[in-house]
Amino acid sequence: MLKKDKKYKAISRAIISIIIVVIIVAIVGGIGAYYLTRAPTSSITSTSSVSTSTSSSIPVSTSSSSASQVVDFINTFGSEDPVGLKYLQGNFSIYYPGYIMQSEGLPGASGVEVRYVIVNDIEAGKLEGAFWTHAGPEVLSYVELLPNPHDLYNLTPVLQQEGLFKNGVRSALLAISYNGTIFSSPMSVDRGEELYFNPKILREYNLPIPTNLSMLIYDTQQLESHGITPWAVSGAEGGYEQLHLWFAIFLSVASQYYGPAGAAKLSNQLMYGVLNLYNTTIQKIINETDNIFVQFVSPGAVIPSWQSQSIWSALALVIKGQAAFEAGGNWLAGYATNWYNTTTYPAASPYLNWTNISLMAMPFPGTQGIYVIDVDAIAVPALNNPQLQAAVNFVKFVASYNGMKIWTYPRAVSIWDNATDYYKTPIQWYDYQDLLHTAPQDFTWAFADGSLFDDVFYYLISQELNLQEQGLSYIPTFNAALLKAENMTFHEWQLAAKDGFGFVGIRGEPFGDYLPPWVNPSTYTYNSSYMPLFLIHPPHYLLPYLKELSQGQYKAQKTDTVINTNILPYSTVIPMLLYLDVIIKKYNIF
Repeated sequence: MLKKDKKYKAISRAIISIIIVVIIVAIVGGIGAYYLTRAPTSSITSTSSVSTSTSSSIPVSTSSSSASQVVDFINTFGSEDPVGLKYLQGNFSIYYPGYIMQSEGLPGASGVEVRYVIVNDIEAGKLEGAFWTHAGPEVLSYVELLPNPHDLYNLTPVLQQEGLFKNGVRSALLAISYNGTIFSSPMSVDRGEELYFNPKILREYNLPIPTNLSMLIYDTQQLESHGITPWAVSGAEGGYEQLHLWFAIFLSVASQYYGPAGAAKLSNQLMYGVLNLYNTTIQKIINETDNIFVQFVSPGAVIPSWQSQSIWSALALVIKGQAAFEAGGNWLAGYATNWYNTTTYPAASPYLNWTNISLMAMPFPGTQGIYVIDVDAIAVPALNNPQLQAAVNFVKFVASYNGMKIWTYPRAVSIWDNATDYYKTPIQWYDYQDLLHTAPQDFTWAFADGSLFDDVFYYLISQELNLQEQGLSYIPTFNAALLKAENMTFHEWQLAAKDGFGFVGIRGEPFGDYLPPWVNPSTYTYNSSYMPLFLIHPPHYLLPYLKELSQGQYKAQKTDTVINTNILPYSTVIPMLLYLDVIIKKYNIF
């Protein structure tokens, strides 16, 4: 039995029903689409050693049959990169003789299925081995759910021993630290909020490569007027890709008002649940974001049968020229390489003049200068884990320079600051250079990949689906849901802060050069009395929609099931706030 109060635990039992619906949708739609579009698997070369040269060829080995100690690794790469998992499996046994990794790879982008399995295993008290997670605040979901915070292994000393604190990219290390504690070890650094596009389509219709949001809107409108589908947006992951697109637009619009560093700061406030929704400029940014999002995912602008498309099958449509744009991160480049034998190039010289390129990528138009980080990582249960030593050795191998080189060769980039250009695609080297040279204040976490606690993640992706399917009329309700999500996020962070993990980064070096307001900047102690004004008294224009949401029911997507999602005390608070709002306006109290 868990010892801690579960009122605001990272995964509430009420949210589990949402997860089940999302997983069913993802499995039925996404996996089906995956098997219809997947490419033939490639063979694996066997060798007895791993080269440390910087060439683009990475020798690998298959698993050692003599391995005696096993670590079971639950991960999300089963359908995305099974070859890469084999590379890790074989070489782990070479670097650590007598040890073997057994992969339990589950489908679903962003771990839409893995997250559920992890939560179920934690609540059943049977989590062992190692598991994949995003190293962002998402990992605190599991820290909070376990009986004690350090029932998830503190990997900080391990990474120090491996040399990452000396030769790791500083901002990336800060991004995975919680008041100096690291609960999950990096596998790779992904870059989120990129735009993937087919330049041949733009060239055919004499359209510019969009370097800002206005140009992207123009291209979308022009393509649609020519009968060409502008956007490949998938729905099989339950709203995950919609959340990516919404957040990319949010960053772009915010940059117009505040510049890259200001937009990154707003994003980090959003991550902590303290974005000032009373501010009129913030309200304008959110409303502009909503309206542009609805335009991009309108029936005439998005691919047909989007509900059943996975992000991978949507990518295939872009490569084939059946759609022009897809928003995501450099995991798309890895999939294009592994499954579609397609190389992704940055939208930069000299590639802009090449006419034979089917897939290009760039920071989402208008977000240039911001690095949206997403770190795939490995967490190790410390409680009742018979595979603990094997799991720690697996972490050491993957975090090492050579281990990360093997894993990132066809996908993502290394966290080591001394990596050479061994990458398989030009976009990886381009993203790596930006990782090295982006200023600390211009970093933020990917909203859909690690920034959100798991319950907030599932809540928001379902709301994104509602926004796409219902369009403009749903914007006020969506904005109310965003406020509710901020409330959920804020309370999750208060639990983390009470346990000593109340901010991302280390003392004196907060991630993104931003410290949440409940942390004293002089002493780095927790101020438990802090409460955002908009949570005490939400903006009056959102109150009717908050009341609707507080009733705790909404129609689940693609089913007739009514799901209870009321996990916060809005049901009693909102009627009082509505009454107070009427009194305030009637008597001009403010």
